[in-house]
Amino acid sequence: MEPRLDEGVDELVIHIEAMTGISFESMLIYREVKEIKIRYKQQKDEIQAKIDELNKEKERM
Repeated sequence: MEPRLDEGVDELVIHIEAMTGISFESMLIYREVKEIKIRYKQQKDEIQAKIDELNKEKERM
C-alpha cells in the first residue's frame, strides 16, 4: 500500500524503513522521487491558483 503524498516525506520514510528487502540506495532514490513529486504538486497548485485568480479578474472586466 502506497502512502498518500499529503502525509509528508517523514511518514513515507518510516513506511519504507518498515519494509523488508529494500536496499539503502533504493530507499534514497524512492525518497528523492517522492520529494520531487511533492514539490511538483505544490508548484502545480500554485500555478493553478494564479490561473484561477487571473480568470476571476477577467470575468470582472
